[in-house]
Amino acid sequence: FLRRDLEKTLNLVLNEIIKTVAKGNSVQIRGFGSFKIRNLKSRIARNPKDGSRVEVPAKQSVHWKTSKKLFQKLNPSIDQNE
Repeated sequence: FLRRDLEKTLNLVLNEIIKTVAKGNSVQIRGFGSFKIRNLKSRIARNPKDGSRVEVPAKQSVHWKTSKKLFQKLNPSIDQNE
C-alpha cells in the first residue's frame, strides 16, 4: 500500500466516526472499541492559579471504551472481570 492511500483511507474512516458521534450516535469497531457521547453535568471547580471558585458549564464529551479483545491483548496477565 502507498502511504498516501493509507492516509486517505484513515482520514475517511476518522471523519465518518466524527460525523456519527457528532450526531449523538455511538460507533462500535469490533475487536477495537467503541465511541459514545457522555453528557457532563455543570459543576463548581477551583481555579488553580488563585483558588477562586469557577462554574464549569455542562458539556458533551466523547468517551472511548476498549473492546474486551484489545484489552486482553494489551494485558494478557489481567482478568478483565476483576
